Amino acid sequence: MLDDKQKLLDKNILINMRKKRKTDSAYEKARKLCFFLSILFSLLIIGSIYYFSEYSHIYRITATGNVYLKDSDIIKMSGLSVDSRYLLTVPKLVEKKIKENKLIEDCKVSLKDGRLVEINVREKKIIGYLPENGLNVLILEDNERIPVNKENMYLINAAPLIEGFSEEETILLEKQLSLCDYKIINEISEIHYYPDLKYQYVELIMRDGNYVFTSPYGLSILNHFYDIESSLSSGVKRCYYFEDISGNAYTTACPWEEIEEEEKSEEDNKEDTSEEEDDE
Repeated sequence: MLDDKQKLLDKNILINMRKKRKTDSAYEKARKLCFFLSILFSLLIIGSIYYFSEYSHIYRITATGNVYLKDSDIIKMSGLSVDSRYLLTVPKLVEKKIKENKLIEDCKVSLKDGRLVEINVREKKIIGYLPENGLNVLILEDNERIPVNKENMYLINAAPLIEGFSEEETILLEKQLSLCDYKIINEISEIHYYPDLKYQYVELIMRDGNYVFTSPYGLSILNHFYDIESSLSSGVKRCYYFEDISGNAYTTACPWEEIEEEEKSEEDNKEDTSEEEDDE
């Protein structure tokens, strides 16, 4: 009888111990859950305060590497502004947006200390512009075209006007001009077909008032134009001639000056002939 009571007592003690363990375990879980929720709630409050504060915004956006495009245009392409959240800016997504522009060859977006965003771009070279179907289009080094509109009208200031050539000749011009440095291309105001010269039929009007006559294959000599100008020029605006085979450059009278000289010479000969006839 005593053994049965002892067994019953031990069983009750064991049950009570299990209940206590469950209670303690539930309390511990609740305590940990409360602690986790309090931390999470605190982070949410801090995050909300930061998100809606000015310190979460981008402080400044800079554009580098651009030659043609304005900084403001590149920043506009990125879709970013000083109202954008700095920590939510994903460089790869921004780069993808900017590369959608045909003039952009490559782009790298970096997040800098102080909530600064730096956009570094590499642009394609602009060869020139020409009229097509009543509109002006920019010609890029890869023969790609960009229509000129009100927003990018300023780009033609850095490119020469190309006109008077056939489609085949224009393609050859583009290919040869792509070998020239963008700085010298920017110094060309206009490129025309000059029919009076059989082999040097490409006329380039430079922004400094000089003229260059060459064939399409001699355009690469333009990379040495400043050296040629300083060695041949005496400070007077003149005409330069580039020979594509020899690579030589020289200066002489402009084609229209030679025509004027010939016409004057013919007039003088006519006057002399007329005087001789009067004397007879």
